[in-house]
Amino acid sequence: MIKRINSRGSEEILLQQQHISINHLKQTDEIKEEDIYKAYISKKDIPDYPTPVEFHITEVAHATNKTGLPQILNSEGFKGLDEDSFSWWSLKINEADIRAAEERFLESLFPERSKEERAAQQPFLREFTTSPAFNNENSHYSNFCFTLLLTELMEAYKKQKCEGEEPVLRVYGTKLFNKLIEYVVLVHSPRYNKKFSQYPLLTSSPLVSYDGNQIIWRAQAICRKHGYQQVINGNQAFFRKLEVKDSEYYVWDQVSLAFHVKQVLTFPKERLKPSTCEIFTKTKPKRSNEEKLSREEAEEYLKTFQW
Repeated sequence: MIKRINSRGSEEILLQQQHISINHLKQTDEIKEEDIYKAYISKKDIPDYPTPVEFHITEVAHATNKTGLPQILNSEGFKGLDEDSFSWWSLKINEADIRAAEERFLESLFPERSKEERAAQQPFLREFTTSPAFNNENSHYSNFCFTLLLTELMEAYKKQKCEGEEPVLRVYGTKLFNKLIEYVVLVHSPRYNKKFSQYPLLTSSPLVSYDGNQIIWRAQAICRKHGYQQVINGNQAFFRKLEVKDSEYYVWDQVSLAFHVKQVLTFPKERLKPSTCEIFTKTKPKRSNEEKLSREEAEEYLKTFQW
């Protein structure tokens, strides 16, 4: 276990070389004195909610701040800026992804559903997908976001960094923050196999996989706050709104991709079209160069660039 301050100035705990499920984290002795364990992971009486839910994701996003935006636009690409030369990307989950995940979840619960039961089933998963992993309008840290197809990002990385070979995906580790459990996938060129050999191949992960076109994420905790309870009645699933006093805060999980990029990974200018995000909190930045803007301020700043 490694405790450290990350490049954003936040404290994190890193459990290297493994993607550890929440159930196994509950039994991990080395974290039992940590705040996230005592306050959240150790909780037992969480209202029933859909879990695990399998998402098939084809888009990824890179978030940056006012300082990083011109660097990306001027260099026409992305570069790892931390000591590991990692460029960080998150999964971008849209409404169609959530609907498809709901159908997979229902099929896993009720494989023998009749046509009538399928037709009668009302949408319910969207009431539970309230964690920041599903919020494309807001960010914890950054005001600007670049979105790419995963296949587009992988193909550029393959051509520019892997000499035409397939990128290698590995289990970097499990990161723990305040309420967040983050499963990190390391992506690197085959030429660095020796450098990263201590990290298992992604095929060993029980929670994340890659099929060449999409990331498959088996999400375990999808709610920011548990204000609804899942109810199963026969071959149908419903949700029930909880009283405020019965609502619970718990952990939520997400997946990040860390691309090993020493030199800029370039893209055509027309593909570098950032969108703006609202910062979740207005707390004082932990790094002096990380200025947090309102959505309106971010929109105005974006207008200063020529497209």
